[in-house]
Amino acid sequence: MKPRYFFFTAVAVFAFLSFLPSVSADTVESGYIKKNALVTDHFRIEYSDLTKAQSDTDGDMVPDIVETVSYAAERSRDIIIDELGYEDPMADSSRELMIILDDTLEYLGSGEIGITSFLSNGDPFIAVNPWSDRNYLFGTVAHEFFHCMQFGYDSDFIGVFNEPSYQGINWAEANAVWSEDLVFGWIDSYIGNESLSFFFSYPDYSVFASETPDLMFKYGLNIWPRFLAEYYGDSVVRNIWEEYVSSSFDTYNNLKFYYAVSHVIRNKGDDLSNIFQKFTLWNLDPSKYEEGASYPEVFSIEGTETGPDYYMLIDEYYAPELFATNYLYFDNINKENDFNFHIVKPEGVSFAVSLVPYDNGMADSDVAITTIIDKNSKMDDQLVLSGIADIDGVYAVVSPLNKDFDSELNTGVFDGGYFYYYSADYSSESTLIGDSQENLIVDANITDKTSETDNGEFAVDSLTLSISDYDADSVTLSWNSLINQEITSYEIHYGKISGDYSDEKKINQNHLTSTIITGLEEGETYYFELHALGSQGEDVVDPSQEVAVTTGKWIFSDVSFMDEHFGAISALTESGILKGYSDGSFGPTKDINRAELLKVLIEARGIAPDSQKYNNCFLDVEDDWYAPYVCYAKNMGWVKGYSDGTFRPSTPVNKVEALKILFQVYEAGLYEENPVASLKYPDLDTNAWYAIYVWKASQLGILEESPGINFNPSAYSTRGGVAEEVYRYLVGLGEL
Repeated sequence: MKPRYFFFTAVAVFAFLSFLPSVSADTVESGYIKKNALVTDHFRIEYSDLTKAQSDTDGDMVPDIVETVSYAAERSRDIIIDELGYEDPMADSSRELMIILDDTLEYLGSGEIGITSFLSNGDPFIAVNPWSDRNYLFGTVAHEFFHCMQFGYDSDFIGVFNEPSYQGINWAEANAVWSEDLVFGWIDSYIGNESLSFFFSYPDYSVFASETPDLMFKYGLNIWPRFLAEYYGDSVVRNIWEEYVSSSFDTYNNLKFYYAVSHVIRNKGDDLSNIFQKFTLWNLDPSKYEEGASYPEVFSIEGTETGPDYYMLIDEYYAPELFATNYLYFDNINKENDFNFHIVKPEGVSFAVSLVPYDNGMADSDVAITTIIDKNSKMDDQLVLSGIADIDGVYAVVSPLNKDFDSELNTGVFDGGYFYYYSADYSSESTLIGDSQENLIVDANITDKTSETDNGEFAVDSLTLSISDYDADSVTLSWNSLINQEITSYEIHYGKISGDYSDEKKINQNHLTSTIITGLEEGETYYFELHALGSQGEDVVDPSQEVAVTTGKWIFSDVSFMDEHFGAISALTESGILKGYSDGSFGPTKDINRAELLKVLIEARGIAPDSQKYNNCFLDVEDDWYAPYVCYAKNMGWVKGYSDGTFRPSTPVNKVEALKILFQVYEAGLYEENPVASLKYPDLDTNAWYAIYVWKASQLGILEESPGINFNPSAYSTRGGVAEEVYRYLVGLGEL
């Protein structure tokens, strides 16, 4: 059952938090493609003996990594199919959807961590790289399952058997990244992996574009379905999919997605132009988004104050496409009271224009002045923003919108930028625009943005190599895609001496823009250079500039980069909260005792108790290393001793005791007598003393235990497990 072809891929260039759930196996049996298979309610997870030999902490004969994938798959299906109502891609099949753990990279290319494709019997399947970080796997499985759902609606919805519709590809990838956050919202992968920056850096490229400035743009485009879902509710994305696949427009028509979105928005009583204008303002003022505080800043152009009778031309470098945006910023240096703005646009294209005040690092879209200029008008009255003498500046937000498409049904109507002129003027009183605009003519012909150079910000004819990630023995490299049909492959030349490279790596897939170099030495500096090659192995363009990186060093001898708690342990260690043992180890699986737990929690609060003041507070706590922490905690009322006057600092702490101490140190107002309606773990009693602490931890998303399985409250907490909970808690507080 070999695949017929590969299509959707995920490229590993980022690192997420570590998190390892536990899932009970349904059936373990022989595989079809790999030697072994775990069969769950809806999935068949195939894996080799190499994967089978990996860690199995619960001793159920199923490796932890297989259980992680099965948990991710079933959770993805529960939310995407059962909760959100998408069609089941396997509804017409008696078989489970297959997930292949591709531990030898038979199906995946260099740098890829997941693909969606078809088996020879027509069933979709997923292949993932099991050596990825756990949260890579969570996001990848959710992402690829969403692709399977897309193919379930229409196996050729983007024309993969013929000439693909790149607009459909962009929409599919944007939706799949959006789905990762729906399924595993606590990871925030779309923020942590910086995918949003690939859209926010190029706002002048259309949300309906076929051709884009970077292969990663389609992943950053997840902000578009995210906006629609937050504005209308999650179901709007499914509505658009259903409209898209049922549309009578040809699959390859670049207007198909545009019309699907337009129709769904119209059915909600709105107009796409007005909604897109709101989208442009949300991106300038991301406080509108649920998690917007973590979003990158949108790319802006420094505006020029022209006076009333002079106009600036926005030409090919930044000319925005249809349903794309320029953000022009004008600094209010002299603290004037009024800002006047006017544009002259091509006829036949409507334009949205907004003026947004900016002060103290924030744009306030709630008081924006907005208008939409009709497509049949060349110009409109100027916009004036008044009462701004005390603010730092003003953004002018400009977006070309609709035009008549009837004669352009099969052309790239969203892939060219539209020129326009603007005039801008700060003054104490509103200044009328003069008549000089009557002589301005804006050519309605658009410029092919993919053939232009973006003022040094983006160059399509030169290679730019960068370091995306690295650890102790590997480096992830990424580069820009070139619109050059002669490129057939890439080569990475690298070594320890600048300009003198002893090693090379060949990348035969000319569509890739990322690769991982492995087998490097810890703590060594390496230099890298990228070559784009033609069919005869010749350089098609000049090699990239050299980049260098010094590989990392292991923090502890017993905590590898594959450890499920590596992210938490390394972050807390770098912050000075955690320390290892004198032999260089950390002991992530060792039980943590009462004294160690207090030291971690108190230092995490940035408190360093005075050992001269805090000591001799229990019969067994005198002037030991832990005395300041224990005695400070006693003084604060966070802990109590036993009836015999002891504290028992070396006694291991079980899981619920650890949660109680954590919340005693950090959270006031939790009372054990407070009732708890339900808990997500079958072996916990809602009337038990610990119920309020487990409930609170579950609400905050800091628990590693997966809902629906036993919590085992009397099991001892480990040093690694406590590190994970403390790390997640501090991240939630915004303290890390």
